[in-house]
Amino acid sequence: MEFTELVQYILYTVLTVILPVAAKYAVNLIQAKIKESTLIEEAAKTEARSILIKDALSDVMDAVLYVNQSFVDTLKAKGEFTESAWHEAKQKAYNAALLAVSEASKKAVASVYGSFDNWLQLKIEASVQAAKTNKRM
Repeated sequence: MEFTELVQYILYTVLTVILPVAAKYAVNLIQAKIKESTLIEEAAKTEARSILIKDALSDVMDAVLYVNQSFVDTLKAKGEFTESAWHEAKQKAYNAALLAVSEASKKAVASVYGSFDNWLQLKIEASVQAAKTNKRM
């Protein structure tokens, strides 16, 4: 066996051992980068969804405050705030919030909480309680 044949044989042996190991390392590295980019993408989606939900909540609170100032306070000043007026105020706040909340925010809320309508009802009630608490302070 000549020297060049010996070098070729050694190179062939080394490459057949190293090449699969290097390929496996490369595949693992690529998979890790793909997974990392997916995590970043999911984090961005989650952040965007969070912003949309915060916007929706702000719109609901604005709707409740608007109805409170334009409808409830007027009736209370006249001494005419009855239970039926309370239901009417709640419906006005619901309608105002429906108009104010964007479609994207509605979809984001529904994707997280299951039902935009149920979420909206709960947030209207919470906003009414928050408004009452703030007035007392």
